[in-house]
Amino acid sequence: MRYASRIDGMLTTMTPASHPTPEFVPAESAGHFRGAVRATLWPTRSLVSTERWFDELYIWTEGGAASTTQRASIQIEALSDAFQWLQYDKVERVGVTISFGTIERALDPLTALFESNVLLAHRVFVLLRGAPQRLRSRYRLRAFADMLRGLKVAVGYRLTAPRVSMELAGVDLVQPIFAKVLAPTVNRPDAWSDLALEIRALGLDTRSTVVGALETRQQRDYAVQAGFQLGQGRAVRMPYPPPPLPATS
Repeated sequence: MRYASRIDGMLTTMTPASHPTPEFVPAESAGHFRGAVRATLWPTRSLVSTERWFDELYIWTEGGAASTTQRASIQIEALSDAFQWLQYDKVERVGVTISFGTIERALDPLTALFESNVLLAHRVFVLLRGAPQRLRSRYRLRAFADMLRGLKVAVGYRLTAPRVSMELAGVDLVQPIFAKVLAPTVNRPDAWSDLALEIRALGLDTRSTVVGALETRQQRDYAVQAGFQLGQGRAVRMPYPPPPLPATS
């Protein structure tokens, strides 16, 4: 898939080598999206040691509204690219987000993509996200999560609700071994303490919860004081554009 990656106001166009992906609704594929698909990789690192966890592929669109089906296709093609980066050792481990809607609409091609990359799957961290109440079939999501676990894929959950406490149904459904949450908008010690309490109330561990959007050293310090040990953001490590792949004939 062709990406335009914007980092700190700089725009870099990346065109990974073409490779086969499971067919998925050609009429609404990522290639038919009229806007731009942008991508950045955010390093996820320990806040208390030198441990490197994974580099998260962050995808977003600009210049047009992608349909639900197009978003599913974009996620699948991005996941396919991530497997290529692993195959060529462009990244050591990669994190990707897969929405509940993509799983419902494209379970078969998603499953086929992971099963065709069994030897690389253990280097993938999957963050599931979505609203459980909108699911038509919870069985499909549970089956997909169980399939990932069988392939030694780390299954996580992205907390996106306005209040972390509102994510109980999603956490109960996914049963993640790690999670991701954004840093509090109010940067005070009590806000970080409240966030840590809400994380633990969901049955999650602050030590395996990635805190995103750490932009300052003070935010990073507050996160550590509250018990968080994993982070992303410019206070941790700068993002970088998707790596190029060798051209294939």
